[in-house]
Amino acid sequence: MIVWGVLFSGDCRGAEAGVESYQIVLFVSKNIRPYVEAVDGFHDQLDALIDADVEVIMLDRYSETARADLVDRLTKDGDVDLAVAIGPEAAAFVWGEFQTAVFPKNYSIILNPEKAINDIETATGISLNIPPADQLNAIRQSLSSVHRIGIFYDPLYNNDFYAQAAEAVFGIDVDLVPMKVSSRKDIPFLLEECWDSIDCVWLIPDRTVISESIAQYIIKQAVLKKVPVVGYNQFFYDSGAAMAFVFDYKALGRQSAKLLTDVLQHKEFESRVPVFNVWLNETVFEKLDIALPQSIQLPMMVGP
Repeated sequence: MIVWGVLFSGDCRGAEAGVESYQIVLFVSKNIRPYVEAVDGFHDQLDALIDADVEVIMLDRYSETARADLVDRLTKDGDVDLAVAIGPEAAAFVWGEFQTAVFPKNYSIILNPEKAINDIETATGISLNIPPADQLNAIRQSLSSVHRIGIFYDPLYNNDFYAQAAEAVFGIDVDLVPMKVSSRKDIPFLLEECWDSIDCVWLIPDRTVISESIAQYIIKQAVLKKVPVVGYNQFFYDSGAAMAFVFDYKALGRQSAKLLTDVLQHKEFESRVPVFNVWLNETVFEKLDIALPQSIQLPMMVGP
C-alpha cells in the first residue's frame, strides 16, 4: 500500500508560456499500487504535453457525505475542463454523479468498462481489454507450433469474447477449441477430455473459470502434458504459464494522458487498445521443449 493524501493537488507545467491551461480532476478508485503507478505515468506524460492543474481524488477515502459535497463543488465549479476516472469504481462514480456536467469524461484501467458506464458507446477512454485478434496474433508468433488453442470460458460472461476470437482465427492458421464451463467443478473433467484436441490452453479473465487455485491446477496439469498455457497477468507467468499478457500501469497512465490531451485539443484519438507486453517464460519453454521465437520484438519479451 502506498500512502497518499486524501486530496492531492498536482501542478503540471510542461508547456510554453502563453498556451491554454487546463483544469483536470483525476478520480482514482482506491489507493493501490497499479492505480498509483498509473497516476504517476499520467502526471509524467501530461507534464510533457500540456499546461494543466491536476486535482487527484482517492475515492476510497471519501465518505458518502464527503462524496456528495465533492459532487456539489465540482458541479458548480465552471473551471473544470475534464474528469478522468481510473478504475471501475471511479468510472461508475464519475459517469453516475456527473451525468449533466458540461465537462468531458475519460476512463482508464478498467476491464469491461461497459459494466461501469451506461453510455459506453459515447464514452472515451482506454480499457484493460486486449482485443482477441491481438492476443491470438501474439500467441501465434510466440508459439509457432501451436495450431489448436483451447479457450476456457463461461458463455454467460464471455460469449462475445469467444465470438470475436472465433472470427479472428481465420487467416492465421490456428483452430479455436471452445472449452465451455458453467461451474468450476466441471473444469478437471473437461480438461481431461480435451488434452488430445488441443496444443495450448488459453486462459482469459472469466469469473467462473479463474481463481488462483484453479489457474495453478490447470497450469500444473498442462505442464505434465507438455502443453503451454497462456495467461493474462504476472500471476500466471509466475505460476508457470509459457506466456502471459502483462500490463505496465505507468505506461497505461501515459497512454491515458495522451488520449485526454487529444480530447482537450479536439484532435483525432489515438488507438484505444491498451499498451501491453507479452512475457515469454524461458524456463517453461525449455521444460516443454519449445523453442523461443527467433525474432523477439516489443511488445514481446523474455520475462524477468
